[in-house]
Amino acid sequence: MSPIASLHSADREASVDLPVGDLVALLLIFSQAWESGDLWQTGREPMPLMRSTLLKRMDMLGFTEQVAVSDFLAHGNEWVYDLERNDLADEDDDEDEGSKKSAAYLQELLNAEKGFRWPAWSDKSARLAEDLATYWIDEYENYPRESTVIRTALRVFRPDERVYFQTSQHALFDLTPGEVEWQEDQFPLPLSLDRYRSSLAWKNTKPIVLVEGSFDCKVIQAAFEVERPDYADCLSIADFSQGAEGGAGGLRRTLRTLAQLEIPNTVVGLFDNDAAGVEAVNLLRKDKMPPHIGYAVYPDMEFARSYPTIGPTGPARADINGRALSIEHFLGLDCLMQGNDFLPVEWTGYNRRVGVYQGSVIDKAQIQSRFENKRKRARLKAPDPSDDWTGLQVLADFVIDRICEIAGRR
Repeated sequence: MSPIASLHSADREASVDLPVGDLVALLLIFSQAWESGDLWQTGREPMPLMRSTLLKRMDMLGFTEQVAVSDFLAHGNEWVYDLERNDLADEDDDEDEGSKKSAAYLQELLNAEKGFRWPAWSDKSARLAEDLATYWIDEYENYPRESTVIRTALRVFRPDERVYFQTSQHALFDLTPGEVEWQEDQFPLPLSLDRYRSSLAWKNTKPIVLVEGSFDCKVIQAAFEVERPDYADCLSIADFSQGAEGGAGGLRRTLRTLAQLEIPNTVVGLFDNDAAGVEAVNLLRKDKMPPHIGYAVYPDMEFARSYPTIGPTGPARADINGRALSIEHFLGLDCLMQGNDFLPVEWTGYNRRVGVYQGSVIDKAQIQSRFENKRKRARLKAPDPSDDWTGLQVLADFVIDRICEIAGRR
């Protein structure tokens, strides 16, 4: 098998060939972190991503560590045997000895059986990863799935090392999702990638995030745009421009409808962390949802444990997590403040199914307006020193973790 691509470090002289024939998988994982060797293309610089970021992107897309572990448990002993025989065969004593050392190290790791896991980065583990990738180039019978090859090859690099991939072949992507037709010397790679991105195949492989309303969509988009841009193209966020039904009840019904369809995507539904959201999640737990569809309420916030509220008996401080915490509470403390305290939550009614009062923060329009102005400043690269994005960081990381959780159980 001839490698169609190689991984390169942007920080030092280090690279490893990839025996991967599926350029679609590489595109999904590396996105803009590629550099073409295409002679028709000039002036393009790679956009390297940290190795840890690339592995997390693989988790989000369903190319999980659990899948790689299953490949090692199924075929690892055969790989040990071949590395011991040194099928890399360079007639170099140092290389021979290195391959045998890698075989012994892999056997040591496999002895843990179901406890097998790839070790922390070291010269020893990096050498094993490189030897395996080199061995797989010429191996056919014991070749693992390509996501395992990519994850293993990435282990050559340190966690904080910036990596990109380079390819020199041309590819024409068929518009049928998942199908690739090789047409060497017909189309330059950039054109092929652009065509693939515009096809349904690209959208049909990304996780889908569903939320309660159009403003929630804007907030999550901003969270990735500002705080986690390296993951922004790894997910598709619901579009409410066609008048989709909103609210906790609407989102629950949408998830139940999707559960009846054979869609390939990982789907995550995110509810406000209020009484209505908690009720919807409790009801979904009683439904038989398929493993690729998950749901959750937004995470608790520490500042919300003692938050100003207004009720029939007057003002009081209370824990609003699970009762009145909405997307607005993730926009930043600068958007929520009124004088020396937060804009209060007003209690609106009692939810008998959950057993708590439902509430809503007052003056949402003002909060949202402050956020829109802050987002504009970020886009213009003219932030105000008081702009607070910590809530959006929490939200983006929460979304990533939920996607990885659902993708990992498929």
